[in-house]
Amino acid sequence: MALILAVDDEPDALGTIRRVLTRAGHTVLTAQSGAEALQLLKREQPELMLLDVLMPEMSGLEVCRRVRADPFQAKLPILFLTARSRPADITEGLDAGGDDYVTKPFQVDELQARVRALLRRAGGGALDRDAVNLTVGSLMLALARPQITVSGRSHELTALEHRLVHYLMVYAGQPCTIDQLLEHVWEYPPGTGDPALVYAQIKNLRRKIEPDPDSPVYIRTVHGRGYLISG
Repeated sequence: MALILAVDDEPDALGTIRRVLTRAGHTVLTAQSGAEALQLLKREQPELMLLDVLMPEMSGLEVCRRVRADPFQAKLPILFLTARSRPADITEGLDAGGDDYVTKPFQVDELQARVRALLRRAGGGALDRDAVNLTVGSLMLALARPQITVSGRSHELTALEHRLVHYLMVYAGQPCTIDQLLEHVWEYPPGTGDPALVYAQIKNLRRKIEPDPDSPVYIRTVHGRGYLISG
């Protein structure tokens, strides 16, 4: 099982999270502030972080941004677990670098499933480890590490961005629907999952790899059908 860091300024919430994840076999570290979480990350090597948004002094969004800016922690899977539930809140969390977003009060089964999916994706999921790279035109995705090279320039990816690009590249030239991506990349059951997760991660990817994110040439929107990738 995994070492997980849970960050929340409410002791009762931390206690509940710890009990839920411990029962699932995980080891849980806890922090009650963003500063404490960042200090823990310097000493420990958790495989996943659960992060509240509304915390005093340093919000979860700021914690997430600092983790993503740290080359030693940038690929850590981050699950926002928060009472903020508006679509704009979800988009803001994912734009900050979150991999997934669960709102409070949460269902125990849903939280455990989201944790399992994130850990599985971070571990490589269904990537073909016998191959070295996957190439589509001027895009070359490294399969053994979360990195993509675009026209000779390399970009580091989060674990989820890596899995999303991999899926789109496997089906290069074919539109992939939002439902397909939620089911096969995020591993939500069919008909579930929030499309905002896809919109935000596509936006983040375009910021990294597109010459002009507002006029994408690699990850294109096919109106009414989804997204396709081309080199």
